[in-house]
Amino acid sequence: MENNTDHSDQNNYSPLSVQDVDVDFLPIVYEIIRSVERDFHDNSAKARESAECSQKVLELQKKLDIARSQIKRLPGIDYNKQDQIKQFEILRTQLRLKRELLQKYRNMCSFETSFK
Repeated sequence: MENNTDHSDQNNYSPLSVQDVDVDFLPIVYEIIRSVERDFHDNSAKARESAECSQKVLELQKKLDIARSQIKRLPGIDYNKQDQIKQFEILRTQLRLKRELLQKYRNMCSFETSFK
């Protein structure tokens, strides 16, 4: 299991991509559930397993905190839905205009080559 607890990475506020966010919680959750489901008859085994389970819960909490800080660094996370739609429309308009310019350039180039 990968332990991604580098706190220097948390303090770096450069943007992340979605693929960089560590949200692999299932193995830890599975271990916690598995340890809770066990039925020990020996008190020392119960105490040891309880301590291990508490440690796993702390590990999960730490991993959740790291994921929260990583999610806050995702680009665009601070935009609400209306801002995202507005930005999308702006980009769509820019794309349309650039396509039109490219088409005009291609037409002009083909026009010039036809006269040579």
